[in-house]
Amino acid sequence: MGLLQTVGLRRRIKWERLTVLDQLLLSPFTFIIIQIYHILLFLRGKPFNPPRNKQPVKVVCISDTHDLTVDVPPGDILIHAGDLTNDGTVVDLQKQIDWLKSFPHPVKIVVCGNHDSYFDPTSRKEVDIRSGAKVDFGDILYLEGDMTVQKVKGRKISIFGAPDIPKCGAKDFAFQYTDETQPWAGRIPLETDILITHGPPKHHLDLDLGCPHLLQEVWRVRPRLHVFGHCHWDYGKEAVYFDEMQHAFERVLGNRRRGIISDFIPNEGWLDMFEVVFYGVQAVLWKWLMGGPNSNNGGLMVNAAQMYGNTGRVKSRAIVVEI
Repeated sequence: MGLLQTVGLRRRIKWERLTVLDQLLLSPFTFIIIQIYHILLFLRGKPFNPPRNKQPVKVVCISDTHDLTVDVPPGDILIHAGDLTNDGTVVDLQKQIDWLKSFPHPVKIVVCGNHDSYFDPTSRKEVDIRSGAKVDFGDILYLEGDMTVQKVKGRKISIFGAPDIPKCGAKDFAFQYTDETQPWAGRIPLETDILITHGPPKHHLDLDLGCPHLLQEVWRVRPRLHVFGHCHWDYGKEAVYFDEMQHAFERVLGNRRRGIISDFIPNEGWLDMFEVVFYGVQAVLWKWLMGGPNSNNGGLMVNAAQMYGNTGRVKSRAIVVEI
């Protein structure tokens, strides 16, 4: 391991965030436009507000607890977006499910993660195959490529959940796919209000490890809330608008990083960066001068990983969203 990695100036593995030095060496212009993009998102304010004359529905989002427990705030819907365990056996899963069952949230939903191997017959541990044991979900809804419509506070909320992730490691990881076997095209119902996946879409809270096929499907459906985890170091939430600014930003992140010298040689990426700024400033002006501060045309992406990076420790940092 190099000195710069040892002292924290360069990342050590792809599952960590790029440091500032990493980003500057890869592409200083891309680093700058990322900062500008998030400033523009901040200036655009909340991407949506709960419907007028209706009670807001409070959604509590967690993921990646890996056999551990965290503090869970009160709410109407509790979502766990996968990796409840490390080994994925029925015994380990049942402990986590029983913990989730103890909460009073009227609706509780689980999507499994790649570590929850029991749920995928191709990755199920031998001990579970021999025992034939099953998980007792009680009042928890388990989604595996399914939709549920829940009536909460007099409102119907359509929720779709799926565990599938791009191939990322051991053969006993659950629900892995390749580019050739990706399952997303046309899969998510258009009426989906809340989307739950274990892995993130490309370019959003994903350490650049997210799925481009999932991103394309999210663009088609445009859910109000997309909850995921998997990439522990990219915990957080991010507004999305599915407009020209976001499209240009995703193109910037998809371009080849040219390096600290080549970035200053005119290239096609300059136009994408210009469009992020142009469309972003236009959107900010439209919001505040024409649409007012309560426009309601966006969505929210949430990486709810409770595991703090690759430390083996969790933080109680559930993300609560009102929809």
